[in-house]
Amino acid sequence: MNRRGIIAGLPLAAAPGASFAQSPAPASRQHGAILPEGAVADGASHPLSERFRTLAAARAVFPHATALTDEIDWCALQGAVNRADAQGGGAVHVPNGGRAYVLNRGLVVNPNKVTMRGDGSLLDFRRLPRGGQGIWFKADGAPQYGHEKHVFEGFELFGPGSGEGDRHGVYFATDTEALSSRVQMRDCVVRDFYNALLFGNRAYFCTFSHCSFYHCYFVLNAPYNLQDAGENVSFNQCALFNSYCLIANMAGFGLRFIACSLDYAQRVVWDNNGQIDFMGCHIEISPPAEPPFHNGTGRMDFQGGFFLINGPQPPRVPGLFAFNGETEVHMVGLRGWNWRTTTGRLISGPGKIIWYGGTPIETAPPGMGHT
Repeated sequence: MNRRGIIAGLPLAAAPGASFAQSPAPASRQHGAILPEGAVADGASHPLSERFRTLAAARAVFPHATALTDEIDWCALQGAVNRADAQGGGAVHVPNGGRAYVLNRGLVVNPNKVTMRGDGSLLDFRRLPRGGQGIWFKADGAPQYGHEKHVFEGFELFGPGSGEGDRHGVYFATDTEALSSRVQMRDCVVRDFYNALLFGNRAYFCTFSHCSFYHCYFVLNAPYNLQDAGENVSFNQCALFNSYCLIANMAGFGLRFIACSLDYAQRVVWDNNGQIDFMGCHIEISPPAEPPFHNGTGRMDFQGGFFLINGPQPPRVPGLFAFNGETEVHMVGLRGWNWRTTTGRLISGPGKIIWYGGTPIETAPPGMGHT
């Protein structure tokens, strides 16, 4: 069925106050996947008021609409997600027509039931309201195990900017006990939000593969006092860069970064109270104005990889690793360049860096402290 034909068939000329008794048309499908029927996806704003004279008329086609100011693209995408969920699970395919889907609200997706697949499809969240999340993975109606077939892949999400402190790219949180916001996210870009990834209660077993996160204030933010959250959150061949802070681990998550690039941030890790493993990662930053690694009550392990400070500027920090308590950072097979500080020491605070077979070090290993 031609999408333009579907659009033309919507009730453009509905009389004021008109009501519609019919249900929405059955979801169109492509290779078994539900399509976002009625979406415009031309990169421009198209509120429901362009097609409907009353909210009642709009709700006859998009039952979840809340106001005539809602974007048609948001209504179409959330409607497709809702239909997949209502049928007991399924896939939503969001085609890439070369221009963005414009959304004024976030999409709520049940990761226990719904897969969303794009083709590098652009989701424009610059009109996201205050306190909003672009994608909220909120589990419901299924146990936390046995739904690993559902994924979120092939999207680029861009927001209103990193300075917008209460707008977030992807949010993982579930209020219902015994459920979890377990997600497999692949081949995605998340940029220009305050938090690219914000974690809440019951978020664990989340995996990210071949994703990029940048132009955010925080890339990963796991705040204090979360419940039943943080087990095995992993990143594989991802890029986290050009943001103020890449990893804020106040909640004490178990984080693993495998063959990732973590580049050009003022802080690489802030207030780590969990376990962070960097395995074969490339970490490259400009000369920092504050310690790039900050350990609270947790531990960091570097296994292989490369950490360099790029640039001839003189050092500005007393240590590259700041410790609140007597915690440890372990390094095995890590290579480095230009590990210089104003004191000549790598650490500030009471913690330790353990090098290779168990030897504590306070200064840069041979070959790593020079420009």
